[in-house]
Amino acid sequence: MKGKKLIKVLSAVLASALFLTSCGKAEEASVSSETWISAGSELAEEAVDEQALEEAKKIYLNKDLPVAERVEALLSVMTLEEKAYQCVQGEQDNVSVEDVKRTGIGSVLSGGGSDPVEGNLPEHWQKRVNELKAAALETRLGIPLLYGIDAVHGNNNIYGATVFPHNIGLGAANDPELMEEIAHVVAREVRAIGVQYSFAPCLANPQNERWGRTYEGFSEKTADVVRLAGPFVAALQGNVKGDEYMPEDAIIACAKHFIGEGYTAEGVNQGNVEMSAAEFDELLGMGVVDPYKACIDNNVLTVMPSYNSIDGLKCHENKHLLTDVLKEQLGFKGMVISDYNAIGQCSGTYDEEVANCMNAGVDMFMEAQEWDRCAQTIIKLVKKGEISEERLDDAVSRILRVKFMSNMFDEEVGSAHENELFGEFGSEENREVARRAVRESLVLLKNGNVDGKLAMEKIKEATNITVCGSGAFDIGRQCGGWTISWQGEAGNITLGTPIVQGIYDEVKEYAKVSHSVRGELDAASDVIVTVVGENPYAESAGDVKPSDLKPISGDVKLLETIEEQIAANGNDPLKVLIVIAGRPIDINDYVDKYDAVVMAFLPGTEGEGIADVLFGDYDFTGTLPITWVKDFKKIDEKHELPESEILFPYGFGLNKTGELLVRK
Repeated sequence: MKGKKLIKVLSAVLASALFLTSCGKAEEASVSSETWISAGSELAEEAVDEQALEEAKKIYLNKDLPVAERVEALLSVMTLEEKAYQCVQGEQDNVSVEDVKRTGIGSVLSGGGSDPVEGNLPEHWQKRVNELKAAALETRLGIPLLYGIDAVHGNNNIYGATVFPHNIGLGAANDPELMEEIAHVVAREVRAIGVQYSFAPCLANPQNERWGRTYEGFSEKTADVVRLAGPFVAALQGNVKGDEYMPEDAIIACAKHFIGEGYTAEGVNQGNVEMSAAEFDELLGMGVVDPYKACIDNNVLTVMPSYNSIDGLKCHENKHLLTDVLKEQLGFKGMVISDYNAIGQCSGTYDEEVANCMNAGVDMFMEAQEWDRCAQTIIKLVKKGEISEERLDDAVSRILRVKFMSNMFDEEVGSAHENELFGEFGSEENREVARRAVRESLVLLKNGNVDGKLAMEKIKEATNITVCGSGAFDIGRQCGGWTISWQGEAGNITLGTPIVQGIYDEVKEYAKVSHSVRGELDAASDVIVTVVGENPYAESAGDVKPSDLKPISGDVKLLETIEEQIAANGNDPLKVLIVIAGRPIDINDYVDKYDAVVMAFLPGTEGEGIADVLFGDYDFTGTLPITWVKDFKKIDEKHELPESEILFPYGFGLNKTGELLVRK
């Protein structure tokens, strides 16, 4: 086809030259013959490209054809530059509409707290996302733009979204059916603003609570992660099988972070797993890789490497892990995307970092600020032979496969269906699913005897309840990090129901409820509910020394004040301690002083879920997904400690009748 077109064009050029000669313009023809040949070559190439593109479009825009055939057709008409720019993802703050049209950049992300310039409401997001997506369709090939966000416990960046418990709480619930329901809601609230991709779920199984990302893992046991992550990924992506196309209310999932996080020395974020490569392979065989296999079995389309190192080698440049293990042994066919600016932590110059990571198996580079430089570097390295054309084509093919399978080529920007989903954003129906998740994630750690009755039976007799602590009226602390901003923050940062409001709504027909931030008590109070825990944090900001694994200083003062107030009042109310934290913290001094202790983890926006169980008819069903030590100075060796030094073992949890629950 191309050869015939080329002959036709060159014949036209020759005919023009002969015509000039016959008109007595041979000298002019002779003088300009070089120009004609040059022009003919360019014209021929242009004609060939145009025809090839039209033929390719008939294939890659045809949804009835197999994905592999569509990928091959599109790849065949891409220039080196177009391929390189498909391999980069830039932060939306650093990517303009003109940039998208100029480069055909493959993907854009919003990191934590990266809101549109106009504001952080859903309509602002929808407008910003869709203007970038529309610009991509104006490029030569019309390859759609992939937009990614950290929707790690709901569409948590956007004001008014439904925010679910963090993963550690969902690990306490340990309910695969619930995970599917959550995934369905998250996908629809993400799709409502035009976004097609979430960097979730995190598959870590944290071994040391000093790690600031502990709450992002479902459990310290890989079997639990397998049980929960597989159904979540499947539901997030619309429960598609094989090469089926995703429905338009599903989003692309990302299994992260591959691999070894949670096992770093002293729980240091982005730290080193102090094992040889051979020893780490043994660890993989003992179950650490199983959550990734479960996600791959459920068609997960993307995987993100971890910041951490194995024996000093960063995972992003570890070809054995990314290519030999992930792509070959596990059979992962999707796209490997780097973490945020992660290649900058790898070895060598910038050129060497890009080459090392792409040759190791990274397909798309999340270079938030340096995305343009990264694409140009890929072009340069391919021309120099330091990245092979085959490796680049493999990377681009994987990226295109994700875009085809997620139905992006058939997606209508700002579609009627998207606007229908927009109307459901943060709806009561969605929040009801989150409220259920809160109920199931609560773990009753103590249910003491009060006047011959168990505390959870006695609490039903309450007529005057004082809820103590700033955390009881603080949506930000309920939600933790990765909420509205990257680190999260205390305060009522988004829409939701604080714990004290939930309690009031539950008991207002029969009991008085008051709230005391500092612990001042009504002498007539017969129930004291005290909320203590951590302030929000994310990633390395949450890394702590063992001595810092305790309630924040204001909460410690609160607990002291309550003791003093009770002694001064001379009464003996029923005392309930609720812990809001992303991990076990040191509460040894308070367990004996409280009649009931509840671990609520980081429940999200729907605080009434706590009242549903505490004062309502729902029972406690959650069990600990992580071991809780007595002495946090021994946290680095907790898995070698005898039972006598464990405060609450993995799997521990009680119900209201005092029975020990059996973890599913």
